[in-house]
Amino acid sequence: MNLRRLSPLVPIVMLPLGLWLGARAFEGHDLSDVAEAIFGMPGSALLLAVAFAAASYLCLTGFDALGIRYAGRSLPYRKIALTSFVALSIGHNVGIAALSSGTLRYRFYSSYGLSGAEIARVILFCAATVAIGIGVLAGIVLLAAPKFGTEATGLPAGTARLIGAAMLVTAALYVLACATIRGGIVLRGHRFALPDAKLALAQVAIGTANFACAATSLYFLIGTAPFFQTVAAYVLGQVAVIVAHVPGGLGVLEYVVSLVVGDGRVIGALIAFRVVYFLVPLLLGGSLLAATELWGMRRPASGAGLKAAPSR
Repeated sequence: MNLRRLSPLVPIVMLPLGLWLGARAFEGHDLSDVAEAIFGMPGSALLLAVAFAAASYLCLTGFDALGIRYAGRSLPYRKIALTSFVALSIGHNVGIAALSSGTLRYRFYSSYGLSGAEIARVILFCAATVAIGIGVLAGIVLLAAPKFGTEATGLPAGTARLIGAAMLVTAALYVLACATIRGGIVLRGHRFALPDAKLALAQVAIGTANFACAATSLYFLIGTAPFFQTVAAYVLGQVAVIVAHVPGGLGVLEYVVSLVVGDGRVIGALIAFRVVYFLVPLLLGGSLLAATELWGMRRPASGAGLKAAPSR
């Protein structure tokens, strides 16, 4: 099956699906609830939440930029940023990010000249960066504020610290392996090339920064919970979303954060967070996808102007 022939179907499926699931996140809340959640926030808190949400999406473009380098290719940042934002603004609402955002990445990157194998390496790298980032941030929280880790998981404080330390050591060992192992590693008969040490360090930094920015956005919206408690709740909620594979994390993130934070304002804050981090990017990403597809339809069928990226 030629995936390039099927790639034009991706936006036809993914855009309506993302919009539908994005709207479903607000079931049980009428427009007055959403308006109250947004306009009831202090203006400074809302602006800071928007700024940190934007910073998170900026970090996510870095996932793709590093992934392109890992795949041994080079593309202008504007193309990488467009691909990343469209793929993830929609993928966050659809869920199962490796599949949903991966199909959109394939649509864009294949048009830029990347092969299927190279795109798969980018997707794999981004998925690894997600795992590393959430692991490192969880490790920092468990070490710096074991009390909140204990409240979130029910583990004794000493155990929480040990798990946090183990997570940070694992990240350090990963960077060390990237610096020392040549030829990649073999898992279940498949060989995976490791990035170099500089790329691995950048991967750890930007993966952690992404989740820290998203958690900080939520922190400003809640406003009354300690910072590390909010981060602990957000990290645990993200792990639950990944495990549950619920589209857009519908209900899962809200349940976990409400359980851990236990603050009266948390429901309104979570509605506002849905708007700031999910709905607004979805509308922007969907508009960019539609505009890109319409622009592409006006271009010559030969794909003039879409050049293969030069190999590094």
